[in-house]
Amino acid sequence: MEKMIQALFNSEVEAFTGLQALQQLDLTKDISLGETYVLSKDASGKTAIRSAKDKTEGTGVIGGGLLGGLIGLLAGPLGFIVGVAGGMLAGSAGETLKAEDVSDYLDTVSSQIPKGKSVLIAHVWEDWETPVNSVLLPITSDLKRFNVNDEVFLPAQTELHKINKAIQEAEAKIIDTEGSEEADWKNTLADLKKQREVLQKKINHNAEQQEKQYHQWIHTAGETEQEHNEEKKTKLQKRLTEQKTRLEEIKKNR
Repeated sequence: MEKMIQALFNSEVEAFTGLQALQQLDLTKDISLGETYVLSKDASGKTAIRSAKDKTEGTGVIGGGLLGGLIGLLAGPLGFIVGVAGGMLAGSAGETLKAEDVSDYLDTVSSQIPKGKSVLIAHVWEDWETPVNSVLLPITSDLKRFNVNDEVFLPAQTELHKINKAIQEAEAKIIDTEGSEEADWKNTLADLKKQREVLQKKINHNAEQQEKQYHQWIHTAGETEQEHNEEKKTKLQKRLTEQKTRLEEIKKNR
């Protein structure tokens, strides 16, 4: 099942140990790993984005370039997670990201990181929880999972539905009013349409990124399936079938 994983660590070293463990699980095909990010907060409260990797787009870039990814609608709706080579320091990661209109999700996460702690964020597909638990729970006691389909994308669709309903109500009010009140409703309608345009653009971009991730997962699974024993082949085939089904659903709903 496709999930977002969020784990809190006592140090940046432990967070990177966790990241490397997930990468190893990806290599052995115990999970499918997508975007991964490490945020660390120092003793003074400054948050550093020390690592970011989007497997569908490459590694982070210099000069303020921020890489969008599948995380585009978390925290309903969520912006993008970032890729910054060499790390980036700011008063808080949230301030930097919000200035770039990038990630409400990371803004929230960075504000909640205790001083001196680090957070690992990863997009994964796991068939069961044991592999990830076995490598992360020995080094963290705070491991959270979020179901992508139910908890990530649903809020954005719900928000879009609310905006569409508000637009219909505004259009009805314009017909029933006149003068200054009519003008106010026209302004409201224009603002709602702008909100819808921005949200729809995010939803469309997120769908594109999601398709890229599934294509990458499916391609990799097809290349390596023959390298494993029969039990793992069966699990990989089941995962591959589920991912292909999910990809078709995404394409149909775009």
